Amino acid sequence: MYLGFVAFMVGLVYLCLQQNDIFLVTEDYYQEELVYQDKIDHMQNVNNLSAPVAVNYTEKSLRIDFPTESLNAIGELRLYRPSDATMDISIPFNLVSETSVSLPTDTYQTGLWVLKVSWEKDSEKYYLEEKITL
Repeated sequence: MYLGFVAFMVGLVYLCLQQNDIFLVTEDYYQEELVYQDKIDHMQNVNNLSAPVAVNYTEKSLRIDFPTESLNAIGELRLYRPSDATMDISIPFNLVSETSVSLPTDTYQTGLWVLKVSWEKDSEKYYLEEKITL
């Protein structure tokens, strides 16, 4: 009986060591925690805008509509996949002539994604994070 338990535990440890798809939430976790107060301030800046940022998504597209005062802002849109870091997507954008960003999502794997949008205008930084299911 005891040998059976030991064999089971050794087998279980062996299987755990063979697993390749273990992803950390982020590679530089501690560095991100140190600057988290900045993110909170940037999220508060989003709340202070004249209108909310609208995030609309379907199976085929994702559209983010910014308030008019965000015109001429530059930023980055990140789609973060919690279950597989290799699928993360980062897209820079520039709101020169319109206040919306659109991208097709029909090629992305369905499931949970975290949308992270950061942008800057006139030295003021903004950050929005929202969980979406494509």
